[in-house]
Amino acid sequence: MRILFLIHDPITAPLGVGYLSTLARSAGHDVGVAALVEQDPVGTARAFHPDIIAFGSTSGFHRKYLELNAELARETGAVSIMGGAHPTFFPEVVTAEQHPPDFAVRGEGEHSFLAFLEHMEGRRGLDDVGNLLYRAEDGSLRANPLNPLIEDLDTVPYPDRGLTSRFGAWEHRKAVFVITGRGCPYDCSYCFNHSYNELYSGLGTRVRRRSVANVMGELHELRGLIPELQMIVFQDDVFILDHEWVLKFTDSYAREIGLPFHCHLRANLVTREIARALRAAGCVSIKMAIETADDRLRNELLNRRMSRQTIVDACRWVREAGIVLVTQNILGIPTGTLEDDLDTLRLNIECKPAFAFATLLQPYPRTSIGDYCRANGFLDQSSPEAARALPDSFFDMSPLRIDHKRERERLRKLFALAIEFPFLRAFLRTLLRTPLDGLYDKLDKLWKGFCFKFREFPYRLGFGEFARIVLTYFRSRYY
Repeated sequence: MRILFLIHDPITAPLGVGYLSTLARSAGHDVGVAALVEQDPVGTARAFHPDIIAFGSTSGFHRKYLELNAELARETGAVSIMGGAHPTFFPEVVTAEQHPPDFAVRGEGEHSFLAFLEHMEGRRGLDDVGNLLYRAEDGSLRANPLNPLIEDLDTVPYPDRGLTSRFGAWEHRKAVFVITGRGCPYDCSYCFNHSYNELYSGLGTRVRRRSVANVMGELHELRGLIPELQMIVFQDDVFILDHEWVLKFTDSYAREIGLPFHCHLRANLVTREIARALRAAGCVSIKMAIETADDRLRNELLNRRMSRQTIVDACRWVREAGIVLVTQNILGIPTGTLEDDLDTLRLNIECKPAFAFATLLQPYPRTSIGDYCRANGFLDQSSPEAARALPDSFFDMSPLRIDHKRERERLRKLFALAIEFPFLRAFLRTLLRTPLDGLYDKLDKLWKGFCFKFREFPYRLGFGEFARIVLTYFRSRYY
C-alpha cells in the first residue's frame, strides 16, 4: 500500500503522523508526505499515487485538512482516513455533508491504523478495526469499540524522523519535537482532557510515562540521525508531573545528551529544586500557563485550582534558575471583563516573562467551558454544528457574547508588546478603542516571531534556513 500523510508544514510535522509512519514502514508499506503550505500539494499527491491519504487535526483547523483531502481524493482516487482530536470528539465528521473523510479513528491510533491497513489488504474485517469510525450503507455512523490505552509506552516504536526529508532545505532539523508521556490528570474546563478521560473510562491508565531509558534511546538515535541537531522540544502537556521521574531524567540527560531543551510546566508543580534541576540539565526555556489573574475565573470557570501567589512564586523560581519564561494566557473569558483581562496583563508584568502568549477563549463543543457558554447564552449555536462557527485559530477572534469584545480582541494582539514596551501602557486604552487591527496583527506576529527565534528557541540558523522558516511562519495560521 502507498500511504500519503498530510501535515501542515515541514517545521511543525506532528508526532502522531511520525509514529504512524514508522508502523506503516515496518509493515512493508510505502509512505510519502504532502504539506498544506507547499505550493502544489495536489501535484505531490498525483506524483506519489497514494492508495490511502492519512491526516490528523484539531477542531477549528480541521476544515483546511478536509478541504484539501477532498481535492486530493478526487485527483487520486485514494481512500482517506482522519485521526486526531477532531474525529475523537466529533465522530459525526465521517457522515457530514461536506468533505467527509472515508474513515476516521478516535483516540490512540497506533493499533487501529495497523489494523486498518490489514483491512485494506483484505486480511481483516472492517468490524475488527478498533476505534474506527465510518459511514454505514444506510448513511448512519458506525463506531467500532475502542481499543484499551497502550499501557507500556516503551513498546511504541520511535516516530519516523525521515518522513519530511523530501522537503530538503525546507525541512527543519535544528530542533525536534519529542514526547515522553501521554495523558493529563487535570480537568481544565477549556481542554478536551475531561472528555477524553470519560471516553476511555475503564480502558486503561489515564497518565502514562515512558521510561527514562526509552527516552534516552530515542534521543541518542536522534543525535546520530541528525548531526545538525541543536535543541530538543519536549511536547508533553506537563513535563514535571512526576518529580522522581524528572530528577532521574535530568541526571541522565545532562550526562548523556546535554543539548539545550524546552518543556511545558504547570505552576503548582514547580519547586526551586525542580527548576534548578531542569536548568542544570540544559533547559533553556519553558512555557507555563497563567491563563488569568482573577481567582474566580481561573479556579471556578477554568478549573485551574491554583492561587495567584502559586503562579507568582513559580515564575520567580523559573527565572531565578536562569530559564527563559514564556507564559500562556486566555482573554475574553465569559463573565469576565476588560478590566480582568487588563489585570492579567498586570500579573504578567509582575512575573516578567520573556514572551507572553495571549489567546482568546474558544468554547469548543464537548468541553466543560463550551457547555457552560451554551447553557448561559454566551454562544448562539448548538453542538455539533458550533464547531463550524469557531475560527481556525484561537488568536483570531472571540465567538462569544462578551462585553468590550473588540477591545479585548485588540488587547490580545497588543498583549505581549505592552509587557515588553512600557511606553505603550500609557495610551493602551486608546489603542484598544482604535480600529487598527491589521497593523496590530502584523506587529503581534513580528514580535512573536522574534521571541520564538531569539528567546524561546535560540538555536543557530544560516541565512537561507532563517529565510525559509520566516516565510513558513508568516504563511501559517498556527501561530
